Amino acid sequence: MADRDRRRDEKERLWNEVLGKKRAYENENGGEDIVLTVEEHAKHSNETIKSAKSAMEELNKILKKQQKDLENLTIEMNQAKENRIDPTLMDMDQLEKDLQMDFGMKQEKQEKPAAPVSAAQTQPKSADPADFDYAILQVNQAVPGQYDAIRQLVTAFRRPYVMGVSEGKPKNVMIVNGPSGSGKHEAIAKTARALYEKQVVYSDQVYTIDMSRYTSGSQEQIFLQDLYEAISGAGSVICFEHFESGFPAFLRMVNSLAVDGKVILNKRYVLSKGVLVENQTGLVKDSVDSLSAEGKYLVFVTTEKTSKVQDAFGASFMYHVLDTVTFQKLDDESVRQIIEKECADLKKKAADNLKAEITISDEIKTWVAAHYDKTQGSYAIHQLFYDFYVSLSEMALKEKDFKDDPITLSVKDDVPYGACAHMEVRLSRSKNSEEEIAAVNAELDQIVGLDMVKSYIRSLQSHIAVQQKRREQGMKTAEVSKHMIFTGNPGTGKTTIARLIFRYMKAIGALSQGQLVEVTRADLVAQYVGQTAPLTMSVIKSAIGGVLFIDEAYSLYRGKDDSFGLEAIDTLVKAMEDNREDLIVILAGYKKEMAGFLEANSGLKSRFPNLINFDDYTGLELRKIAEIQAKSKGYVIDEAALEPLEKYFDEVQSINSAEAGNGRLARNVVEDAILRQSERLIKDPNADMTILFKEDFDFTVKIKAPEKKDSPSLEDMLKSLQNN
Repeated sequence: MADRDRRRDEKERLWNEVLGKKRAYENENGGEDIVLTVEEHAKHSNETIKSAKSAMEELNKILKKQQKDLENLTIEMNQAKENRIDPTLMDMDQLEKDLQMDFGMKQEKQEKPAAPVSAAQTQPKSADPADFDYAILQVNQAVPGQYDAIRQLVTAFRRPYVMGVSEGKPKNVMIVNGPSGSGKHEAIAKTARALYEKQVVYSDQVYTIDMSRYTSGSQEQIFLQDLYEAISGAGSVICFEHFESGFPAFLRMVNSLAVDGKVILNKRYVLSKGVLVENQTGLVKDSVDSLSAEGKYLVFVTTEKTSKVQDAFGASFMYHVLDTVTFQKLDDESVRQIIEKECADLKKKAADNLKAEITISDEIKTWVAAHYDKTQGSYAIHQLFYDFYVSLSEMALKEKDFKDDPITLSVKDDVPYGACAHMEVRLSRSKNSEEEIAAVNAELDQIVGLDMVKSYIRSLQSHIAVQQKRREQGMKTAEVSKHMIFTGNPGTGKTTIARLIFRYMKAIGALSQGQLVEVTRADLVAQYVGQTAPLTMSVIKSAIGGVLFIDEAYSLYRGKDDSFGLEAIDTLVKAMEDNREDLIVILAGYKKEMAGFLEANSGLKSRFPNLINFDDYTGLELRKIAEIQAKSKGYVIDEAALEPLEKYFDEVQSINSAEAGNGRLARNVVEDAILRQSERLIKDPNADMTILFKEDFDFTVKIKAPEKKDSPSLEDMLKSLQNN
């Protein structure tokens, strides 16, 4: 019965399609195709059906044929079900032909994946040694002071032209290491460019994959898309950097590219508008199930020693590395050459863009050599000259014409200046904001109590200033962890101080970006399996370069069965380690609960050396806070009310400071007094509206003593941190 209904429905569908659209079918007798045209203005040919009667006859033939086809299809499907035939093994070409013949339509073809550019197809089988000598010359001009490293680098690029390349393998796998700012990336780019000019490589494009960007398994498709674009592109060079902190699963893929020449994907993908999309059906002829590094130079760039590379990839990887190129720290002569090059570039930009002639004194060059950040090398020198250019552009915005007014760059009192006849500007641009530092210090002075907290905040500026001087002198820096834990009862100022610390860090230039991200458990923990780690990581990424403040952090850990909370904590600990130089994390919560929270992950304690406890306020401190609160609202507390107010605060705090609210208690008392004053003023309209008298305050103690519970002391928590 059901089969008959399906056949009837199919006939109705086919009838509608035939009457509404032109269809082509194969004649059963092997003759020419029969064409049905029912459109009102269609042109009639010899093959066109000329009468309604013949049309009906031909239509009946078509319907009979379709009925027979449907019956045959049903039989085939039943046989496939019985024999367990995998429909994904169907001949896709035949399926396309059948669709076109039966329904006059073509199957939409999947975009065919672009094959990586083959070295054999696009590059000469041999290269002239003179081409590589040319590359050495060109790169040396761009990257001074690294002659030995550059020669090693160009030799690594030449190696496959001497040794040959095995089919399916990379052209070469090399490690390029050395300190920051030594010119590693620029040397690689210039080498590719020089060899491209000599047509040794097909393209001068260099792809760089930053492995630190991919921090969890949820980013697999993003990583594969970036890797696919690098491999399928025309460029011959793929650089991998920051792999020391890469996600293990992705490192294994990169390792396979270096060792085996390809990586087998654990899913099949199709290409849709240049983007890899996971194939859900299997009914596709062209799919991507592997990536090949054939014909590519794989370059692993690092500031670490080669032992760190082996830690990331293993001994098998190191066996396939044929060249290790080591860049050296800049020596004095290299620094001099870089400064001369930057001076020439600055003069040219000033002439071309600012229409100004500048003269650079030798003392400017000496100042740059003494003050650039030695840990950042040539990059730091370039940044100083960029600051000079920005400052000079300010002069150009004020002075329209420098034709007869050249600019001289010199140094006064250890500060570089640019001066012409009518004006003078400071050339160095400090990352510190003196005005903001003064404003933060003023706010700190106004905060009642918290002397230990204030002392810690101010010590940070001195430490950062000293470390900056050490960097300028090329000395090792002793960076201290700035992660903090704030413990204390409600209303003790934890959130206020966290915000001030953020402003302070930003003002003294300790943050590369300078943002504050405030979150709670709800912002870090998802509701479904597999979503917490990506959610937590997205929040952490938004805070990198700034401060991440997690209020009520203890709520992340609700016991050993809280798998979602533990996942968030684990993700946080790893991200703190990976970004330890560019992220400050502050956790805040009640003392007892925070002690339990620190037991949730063994790595938590060691990453938060700065434990700051916020003591409860005394009655005197709360009275001062109440006076500040009243003043901020336009009121003054009458002197006669101050002593009773202080005694009231002392009594409440001694009973239950945690429930009382500390600073919130002072605010609530003042707000209540303002309401009571309003009732009084209604009865006495001529009274002073700005004074809060003793009768405006309610000194009734309503707080109850807490249940007695054991609470860890601050000393216990400090000992716990030190032991771990």
